[in-house]
Amino acid sequence: MARPSTYFDTLPPEAISDELTPLVQELGLTENCRQLAMEGWTVVENAADEQFNNQLREQILQDAKEGGARMLLARDPVYAQAVLNPKLMALAEFSVGRGHLISQVAASVRRKDEPMLGLHADHNWLPAPFPEHNMLLTACWACDEYTKENGATQVIPGSANLRRHPDADEVEAMAGAVPIECSAGSIAVWDGNIWHSSGERTAEGERVVCHITYTRLMMRQVEDYREHDERLIEQHGAPMAGLLGHNDGLFSNNGFDYSKIVETFNNAKR
Repeated sequence: MARPSTYFDTLPPEAISDELTPLVQELGLTENCRQLAMEGWTVVENAADEQFNNQLREQILQDAKEGGARMLLARDPVYAQAVLNPKLMALAEFSVGRGHLISQVAASVRRKDEPMLGLHADHNWLPAPFPEHNMLLTACWACDEYTKENGATQVIPGSANLRRHPDADEVEAMAGAVPIECSAGSIAVWDGNIWHSSGERTAEGERVVCHITYTRLMMRQVEDYREHDERLIEQHGAPMAGLLGHNDGLFSNNGFDYSKIVETFNNAKR
């Protein structure tokens, strides 16, 4: 097999690669990509059928006994199915590059009048100004309807373009915040730049969400699944191997794997 050629160009943040364009069009994600690049957030409506959404919700309620849960990718196959959702994977490749990694799979159950998580940007471990290219993509799978009363995540429109963290006064003011509203089974997706906060739930009942984070291939992941990676790859195949870092030269116990150097460097530019 011929070795791939090295790319020397880097795509601008808003560009969809030639390789990804047909899939984005097939999945109906062109406008989502535009929104994500220009506004910092988007919503994928009806990402899966009602049966899957109910299954995911039930599993979260089993696992998040204290209102939250972490390290869920290895807990039950339903989480891997959510992470590998074709629309999410395509948006992740667009936003954080080909060869992107899974960083975190968590869940939350928010009930009436519980305290809000304050305003922040998910690029919290990066100094400002944030890079022009997004480093981290968050996807919140809304197992219940996202409305203001139900405690939907709130975003500050335009804040993604500032490429910095909010200051203490801005955190307190929450000026211009709007709730991300969508139907159950949809996914709210945002980049690492946009300022957002959990919303206060004023309605009875509970808001059940799966939080999935993807990152660029050179970023350190929040969760370490090396103890489980062989089983996860056996169960879910090549796409999971890529998310766990097995397809790039950085994943090696003996330093950089130079047999994967071209593929790794090319993925970093796409």
